Amino acid sequence: MARQVNSADSYLSRLLKYIPTEIVMVFVSVEGVLRSSFGETPERLELSLWILAGVLTFLTPIWLWRVMGVKSFGHLLLSTISLPVWMFAIGGPFVFFDWYNASLGAVVLPIYTLVVPILTGGKEK
Repeated sequence: MARQVNSADSYLSRLLKYIPTEIVMVFVSVEGVLRSSFGETPERLELSLWILAGVLTFLTPIWLWRVMGVKSFGHLLLSTISLPVWMFAIGGPFVFFDWYNASLGAVVLPIYTLVVPILTGGKEK
């Protein structure tokens, strides 16, 4: 099933198509396994989460292009950027930075959702 953004789609429908939900789901699932496996060794957990984040970010445009049928470079780019934004919002490997605070994720994600329609000409038509 292609995940192309159609100008006739509503704002919410178009916004949701930029979220790589399958990849976010994989991240959340594997992150839980890694946290339960390496929770006692923070260094291994941090390294594992950064590797997971890097691999999934790399795979996101490939997945969307090959499996979901996304052809637009802009869509692939924004969807790929969406993954680290979501990881930041839920913590992910970013929790290992001294400056990270969960409230930052609660701020960054809604701001990103406002910026995407600006970048894509997000008026409803």
